[in-house]
Amino acid sequence: MRNSYCAKCKVELSHTETVCPLCGTQIATQSDDTYGAYPSNVEQVPLSRKHIALKGLIVLLLPALCCFVIDILVDGHINWGPYIWGAEACFFVFAFLPKLFEKPKMSLCLIVDTAAIVAYLYIIGLKSGSTQWVFALGLPLTIITALLVFSIWKTIELKRPSQMFKFAAVISTLDVFALAIQVVIGVYKYGAITIGWALPVVLPALIISAALFYIEFNSSLKNRLLRAVFL
Repeated sequence: MRNSYCAKCKVELSHTETVCPLCGTQIATQSDDTYGAYPSNVEQVPLSRKHIALKGLIVLLLPALCCFVIDILVDGHINWGPYIWGAEACFFVFAFLPKLFEKPKMSLCLIVDTAAIVAYLYIIGLKSGSTQWVFALGLPLTIITALLVFSIWKTIELKRPSQMFKFAAVISTLDVFALAIQVVIGVYKYGAITIGWALPVVLPALIISAALFYIEFNSSLKNRLLRAVFL
């Protein structure tokens, strides 16, 4: 007798079975055309998250090893290799490290990413002969950027607000980000809070976000605008 297979999960069935032992599908309810040769388009089992992270690590180790060999062969010293290793380490932390966890937390990932970037900047500072700027400039800018990403992520995840509200909130967040960047650079460079290039960037964006918030909370105006653009 020709072997048969479950139409739902494709497990092989005995001719005496009336219920699929794997998924519980009633065999009697299946039509005759669901039996026959084993299907050729069976999906492959996807790689686990840890396997993906391991393969990513192996792929990154190959160029790192090549850089080390070339660095040693040139003059017997490690010169530019740390730049490549640091960049690869950051890429692994960003792309593959979260794969080691089933449900990585966004906040924890950003903290680890921030630490990796600051460590890389410190390596660059060591190679360039000065690490003072790392903690005075690199660390604050990295933290501000991480907070920006976290704020935008949380805004997008909100379920109740409309897309217009989210867009206005994102613009407002970018305004705060631009001002914070300007303040950090001004304090580092001049020792005082200065607002220069951020002002012409922030003001138009602030007007746009305020207008969007006003439209969002004014239902009659919002409906008129939606009808005007045929939405």
